[in-house]
Amino acid sequence: MYSNSESESDSGSFARGGTRTTSTRRQLLRWGSVGGLWLLAGCTEDVGEEFPSNRKWPVSELTPSLPVRERTEVLEERIEAVADETITDEEEFADAFDDYALEIESVDRSQDVLEVEYVNTRLYAEGNLHDIGPIAGAFAALVDSGYDAVTLGITILDGAPASYGSAEVHADWAHRYNDGDLSAAEYGELVTTTLESKRDSPSVEVSPDE
Repeated sequence: MYSNSESESDSGSFARGGTRTTSTRRQLLRWGSVGGLWLLAGCTEDVGEEFPSNRKWPVSELTPSLPVRERTEVLEERIEAVADETITDEEEFADAFDDYALEIESVDRSQDVLEVEYVNTRLYAEGNLHDIGPIAGAFAALVDSGYDAVTLGITILDGAPASYGSAEVHADWAHRYNDGDLSAAEYGELVTTTLESKRDSPSVEVSPDE
């Protein structure tokens, strides 16, 4: 015959055992969570010590070796080098650039404006700014000799169709440079403000039948 008292005793024992098991698991989970937080705090502290907070703007280590010459430095040097020469007329002006990558196409005078056209043989290696220096220096030497002109007009060619650049050198700037009122850098800066370049797409002729 089935005994309810024994069943109840067994079931009570099972319930109490289940409670103890659940309680133990909760304690283990609780201590495990506390231990995990402690380990995480330790890792965070170690990372903070290993990688301190940035206090400066990060700069790449891939920087060019010094000294790096600025284009303005090249401009200044070439102005000074050619301005010290003796240039008294248009022919001497055209011959003043033998040491530079300039092929003078023409030097003409139109009223009070001296005009020079040249081909930059190293356009893609140096750019136009390198050529403006010796031309501005030569014009300063020219007006210093007494040559009368209001402006030097510069036309830059690169041999490609419809491609050109232009710049101007005012005689007033050249006189101020010769008088010491402008440094070579300041004189060159004024000239570079007039520098313009333009490249047009070449025209392609297409017959009506195509």
